[in-house]
Amino acid sequence: MARIDKTESAVGVVRADLETDIPSDHFDKIYGVGINALGHQEFGAQQTGIIGVANPSKFHSKAGRPADIFVLGDAVDCVGLSAGRKAYADNVTGEITTPDAAPDLSAVTYVGFTVEADHLVIRL
Repeated sequence: MARIDKTESAVGVVRADLETDIPSDHFDKIYGVGINALGHQEFGAQQTGIIGVANPSKFHSKAGRPADIFVLGDAVDCVGLSAGRKAYADNVTGEITTPDAAPDLSAVTYVGFTVEADHLVIRL
């Protein structure tokens, strides 16, 4: 159950309306997001490329409502990452991974690095 541990809202967070409702199986995880042609955030690169990391929850999941996009901060309690690695968001799905080998940089965007396996430092 990933959550944002710390950020500086004046410089580390932007907001944009959600394009679609977020399904409940995506709650409390982290995803790379971009802005689409309507100015709304969606998972994946969209029009802008990956511009930040979202942490959807049941409180911020409805289309048309503003939700935070983190560009600077720490996410903790992340699942499926490895410690001491660069972290990338898939440009299509927004899924965050920490691959063993250098990824195809045309398919992913660097979003930060891990300290522990469950601690992502977001740096975009």
